[in-house]
Amino acid sequence: MLAASLSPTRCKLHATTAHAGVGDSIRPLCVNVPESELTELRRFRHNAMTLLITTLAAVATGAVLATSAFAQSARDVRGASPFETIENEPAPKLIVDPPLPGPLAQGLFQAQYRTENVHIVPVFGEGALKASPRIGHLHITVDDHEFLWADSGNTNTVDIAGFSPGDHKVKIELVDANHNVFAGQSVTVPFTVPPAK
Repeated sequence: MLAASLSPTRCKLHATTAHAGVGDSIRPLCVNVPESELTELRRFRHNAMTLLITTLAAVATGAVLATSAFAQSARDVRGASPFETIENEPAPKLIVDPPLPGPLAQGLFQAQYRTENVHIVPVFGEGALKASPRIGHLHITVDDHEFLWADSGNTNTVDIAGFSPGDHKVKIELVDANHNVFAGQSVTVPFTVPPAK
């Protein structure tokens, strides 16, 4: 009867000494293993694998949640809401990139810009100086001409056509609603339009 409950010969690993430790050699020992013990071993391996997969999934989920917790908020990227008053606003800042080289070959100046701590809007006059968050616009001058124009469109690119070949410059100033340049916020961009081919 006992022989009927045993499965074919299976091998188990046993240490060669009574208490296996680091460095002990392990050798296979082939014995008859009851089917119930094999079933239990399979169940244990299945449960261990399920636990491993569940743990890895939990770690991955935690990593995703932690990453999104450190993502920048809309306020971090866009600045303050126009519906809140800001006390002690940081100084406004104008950042202008060099003009795009491709359009220059056609006499076209296109330079991207961005501002910090000021909203570019078409609002002008003394009363607008009290607005919070701060508002303003750009003044643009070409080649030191006496005239300039105001840009309040916030298109993020100054776009001027019709430059002849040669050296030119565009001055871009960040100004308040009453046309006063914010301290240190004037950028002059020198460039050369190549000769026509």
